[in-house]
Amino acid sequence: MTGPEMADLVVRSTRVHTGLRELPAQIVIKDGLVTGLRELGETVVAARELDLGDQLVIPGLVDTHCHFRDPGFTHKEDLASGTRAAASGGVTTVFDMPNTEPPTTTPDRLRAHLDDLDRKSVVDYGHNASAVEPDLIPELAAAGAAAFKLWMSYDVERTYPHSPSTAVTDRAVLYRAFEEVAGTGLPLYVHPTDHELYNLNSSRAKEQWGVDPASYARSFRLGDSVAFNAAVATLLEFQRSVGTRLHVLHLSSVEGIRMVREAKAAGRSVTGEANPFAMFVTNDWDRIEQRGPFVLGQWVPPADDVAMWSAIVDGTVDVIGSDHAPHTTEEKLPGWKDMFAAPSGSPMIADYLRLLLTAVHDGRLTLDRVIELCCVNPAQLVGLTGRKGTLEPGADADFVVLDLDHVAPIDGSTSLYKCGWSPADGIVTRGRVHRTFLRGTEIYRDGEVLVDEGFGRPVIG
Repeated sequence: MTGPEMADLVVRSTRVHTGLRELPAQIVIKDGLVTGLRELGETVVAARELDLGDQLVIPGLVDTHCHFRDPGFTHKEDLASGTRAAASGGVTTVFDMPNTEPPTTTPDRLRAHLDDLDRKSVVDYGHNASAVEPDLIPELAAAGAAAFKLWMSYDVERTYPHSPSTAVTDRAVLYRAFEEVAGTGLPLYVHPTDHELYNLNSSRAKEQWGVDPASYARSFRLGDSVAFNAAVATLLEFQRSVGTRLHVLHLSSVEGIRMVREAKAAGRSVTGEANPFAMFVTNDWDRIEQRGPFVLGQWVPPADDVAMWSAIVDGTVDVIGSDHAPHTTEEKLPGWKDMFAAPSGSPMIADYLRLLLTAVHDGRLTLDRVIELCCVNPAQLVGLTGRKGTLEPGADADFVVLDLDHVAPIDGSTSLYKCGWSPADGIVTRGRVHRTFLRGTEIYRDGEVLVDEGFGRPVIG
């Protein structure tokens, strides 16, 4: 008579959040999967045991919005450095964006990019391909795209990060992209900024205030965010017409949120995303004045900030994506004199869980809601429900062990970011990632990545 099958690992804690519930439990892991949840004290036979006491265990984060700058801009970051930083932030699955050089606009480029991820990523991965060529969208889906991404505008005084090669400003082409993506069943992520209106507002801001960071920040919000809101209205009308699974990025205006909320209430296939830089950094005008190019990005004025946080709490926002977007210090510094010519965006993937845990401590969010926004809902968005973003039986054993007593300011110079800085530098947080596990293997602990490049696996296909 044989005894019970031996597990590879059992993890014990009085606080395990599975994504659906929090309970004292033993997580039983075999072959990289959660095979069971057992009560504390129940006998479990395992090759290894990890007793975490009262430390909180949550599912690994799923980040559907990352810019790893590889290929083409690897002086800013590469797939290896970016995914190491992800592991340090409790992110175990990443989906990066197509504004690389070359951009992932063709099936061959997508396959090459996925091969590169396979060689370099330390966490599990997928890629959001570009939808600028509507005729190629079915082939890109067949080649392994997790989703599709478009920008509705491109940079005029700079060539990156918003390049004409990944933007669609022609509404007929945009509509065709909606049609083709709908046929794949995959989501279409869109960065909503009306190109012509934003150029008009940029010109007006320069004439009135010049080209410093404060003028740049105001330019995005002229006309009560008309460039953003007009773009959202267009996207929602195309979605109503075609039925595409639309994911609206950067939700942070009163009117844009109202329109998305109404579309969702009508039962339409619309989801929304908010970003940590908008929630914690660029909604603080003093911080914009103090750190200028190192936080911009888009300013979120007070009324929009209230609307954004309400949408995050009430479910209008479905997903928090890091929009991790690093640049070097040398590239950012000229923005003090001309922010319109300096690159926008900032690193965030290692920091945003710390910021969210602080919001939980301060009573702005519940832990349940953070896990919905960062684990459960992103997994659902990309078709990974039950596999990622959860610790229920049958899921990959991706989990994060948290130190909720840790109190310290964020310091990008000690992070795993290649660029060596963070827009959240100096913000004091409560709680941090202590250890990160991917498929039952510890990949990060206290500042050190414990696995080699290429440990990550594809989650699509």
